[in-house]
Amino acid sequence: MTLYGGASTTKFASQIFLDGNFDPNGEMAGLAIDRRLLRLGWGFTLEAEGQLCQFAGNHTYTVGSLGLGIRYNFAWRLGKPASLALYTGPSYTNDPPLIGVGFNDEHLKFEGIKLLNYVGVELAFAMPGTQRWDGVLRIYHRSGAFGLYSIAADEGSAIGLGVRVRL
Repeated sequence: MTLYGGASTTKFASQIFLDGNFDPNGEMAGLAIDRRLLRLGWGFTLEAEGQLCQFAGNHTYTVGSLGLGIRYNFAWRLGKPASLALYTGPSYTNDPPLIGVGFNDEHLKFEGIKLLNYVGVELAFAMPGTQRWDGVLRIYHRSGAFGLYSIAADEGSAIGLGVRVRL
């Protein structure tokens, strides 16, 4: 289980990753519950995730997400556990913010889209002096998944810090 929070932005993912233009304009807090489904070997596991996120700022709304993912478990400093996980799946909100939808000139169209895709990335490192607690860096992104849910819909991204308990 992971509890985290941080800054969010409504910038397009391409503006963030290609131009380095994060420009926070809101906040987000999330609670993610992960469950191992299958050990794949060599440190990899297949996992399921359920997540609730609360966004605040210009528009306050809650998002529920369900996803599948892969976690890579490895050891770091003095053999302490660490992991890198990637999840993706559908996300739903009943009160979506208005976002630009379409390509090029079609960006003039704005919609509130309830069902979109989410991508979550988590980097976790065992906290010194604890047996089951990790410090985490977590990224959350919600968009149309290249037209799978909506054409070029990019609702936003968040990056946060938090804690994770390994049960």
